[in-house]
Amino acid sequence: MKQFLTPLLSIGCLLNSGMMTAGIVDFHNDNVLGTSMHLRIDANDQEAKLAEQAALAEIHRLEKIYSSYDSESELMQIRRGVISTLSPEMHTMVSLCQQWQKELPMAFSCRLGSVIEAWNEAEKKQERPDRKAIRALARKALYSEYTLSDAEIPKDFSWEFSAIAKGYIIDQAIAQARKAAPAANALTLEIGGDIRQWQKPGSKAWAISLANPNQLDDSQQNSLGNIQLNNQAIAYSGHQARSRKIGRRQFSHILQARDGWPRDFPHSVVVIAPTATKADAIATALSTMDVDKALDWVEQTKQVEALLISEDGRQFASSAWHSSDHEDSKAELASANIRFALPKIRSGNYRKPYVALWIENKKRKVVKNLLLLGDSERWMSENSVWWRRQGRKTPTLLDVMARPTRRAGEYQLQWSGRDDFGKAVAAGQYQLIIEAAREHGGHEKISIPFELGKPIKQTEKGQKEIQYIELELRSPLVGNAEIAAN
Repeated sequence: MKQFLTPLLSIGCLLNSGMMTAGIVDFHNDNVLGTSMHLRIDANDQEAKLAEQAALAEIHRLEKIYSSYDSESELMQIRRGVISTLSPEMHTMVSLCQQWQKELPMAFSCRLGSVIEAWNEAEKKQERPDRKAIRALARKALYSEYTLSDAEIPKDFSWEFSAIAKGYIIDQAIAQARKAAPAANALTLEIGGDIRQWQKPGSKAWAISLANPNQLDDSQQNSLGNIQLNNQAIAYSGHQARSRKIGRRQFSHILQARDGWPRDFPHSVVVIAPTATKADAIATALSTMDVDKALDWVEQTKQVEALLISEDGRQFASSAWHSSDHEDSKAELASANIRFALPKIRSGNYRKPYVALWIENKKRKVVKNLLLLGDSERWMSENSVWWRRQGRKTPTLLDVMARPTRRAGEYQLQWSGRDDFGKAVAAGQYQLIIEAAREHGGHEKISIPFELGKPIKQTEKGQKEIQYIELELRSPLVGNAEIAAN
């Protein structure tokens, strides 16, 4: 079986070697799910070896069921019509897929087998697939009324489990490893970059180095930092390492459930969740969603955090993502509350304004894009200051972070003290700027200068398009110089 996801974590940097103790045993195996497996366990040598054997046995057993690369797997025999009754393991997998398709109906699917086969054939022939035909296959699968209660093989689509299978296999493998090593204190299993970690209560979690999915670098010189998982899992969904090349064009291997086509501006995703199954399914789904919709969904979902990374490296994190990042605990990051309001304008020709909110340094370089409201390039460019300094240079920002403007009223948001690329901003002189422009209306810009490192609470009133903006910088920044203020 080829890998479900390309390896994104360097084994050498996967687990912080500075935290090793005499009881820790490491195992490395190649050619596991088409990639490599790393097992770290805090146990005696005998139990550690039994745990490795149990994990590998479970992985190989489930691979023979779910693989779309092994012609003799249960999945492929179902596709050929050789098998007409589902095994208990296949029934469990299909049930999981049904649950996640219900949870994320337009973003998650295990029904794209025929669509993927069509893409594979197109890549082999080096002919761009017919988009209408691909869409028809995807929608036939999406709207099929098949249920498990039918107790038969679906006729409207073919199953394909790459959106969830690796995570599920990791969970089952770590469960078998724990049974084989009941006296173990901690255990971490990594396959192709996805990780499940378990430790007994009171045991200290191992530090994990996060690879940047947009920069394949085994040396980890460009990592996203270190985190500590506490009986949790982490999964990646990335477009960079695995893509289809047809002619001169590159197409992501991750397809949208609604039409079977990859996104035009794909982003990579890192998800932390209680289980590898959940992390894998969510990471796959979020990678096909718009950034704002993906983060809104995460914020409403308990025990899940996510980081989305655009093609140019800009980061969009859920609210509690950086709470897992222990590197910045050495320095106190800025913490700002920002409020602004759009006035009620009585006009028969009223159009909701396009708004840009950002932080720039003393050289007028945009440090952090905080909010974009309105996704029309034509009218967003009327915010001439933001467009000149940022928008025209990176027009894809409108695709990845613009949200629709609500009606007049108050907006609230927070700034964590990080720039667009996730780095902590250094103390220095900055400005918070809001700019609003309205079709058939006016244009207005307000700025609040501040010194990062000193508390401030300041409100500025607008004249027409902006009612007011308020900045409250509560926590000073101490000793952080990752980014020069100039």
